[in-house]
This record gives sequence, structure tokens and C-alpha cells, in this order.
Amino acid sequence: MNDIDGILAILLIFGLPFFGMWLWYRAGRERRMSTSVGEAGWQALDQAQVMARRLEERVEQLERILDEDVPGWRAKGQQ
Repeated sequence: MNDIDGILAILLIFGLPFFGMWLWYRAGRERRMSTSVGEAGWQALDQAQVMARRLEERVEQLERILDEDVPGWRAKGQQ
């Protein structure tokens, strides 16, 4: 009986911390997986990027028009 008690004591002493760490790791992994971006999220991100590119092109076009029509408009805005 003493041999079994010793083995059980060693398993409990070393096994419980590893089991706790495994549970902590698994819970964190589950939480990260549940908050990950799904397919709909990626599609929304792609659409937002396309819209941002379009808006950037529009702003650049408007700046070119203002550069031609109102020279020095940038300096006036900084005053």
C-alpha cells in the first residue's frame, strides 16, 4: 500500500499543476476561437477596404481640382 500511496502523492503533486495549466490554456483557446472573425466579418472588412480606397481616390481628385482652381488653398487652411 505504501508504494501506491507514494505514486499517488507524486501524481497529485506534479499532475495537478499540469492539469490546471492545461485547463487554463484550453479555456483561453476557446475564448479566442469564439471571438475570431467569421466569414461575414471578413466580407465586411473587404467591403470597408474597397470603400476606403474609393473615398481616398475621391479626396485625391478633389485636391487636384482645388489645386487647379484655387492655388494656395492648402496654406489658407493651415492658418
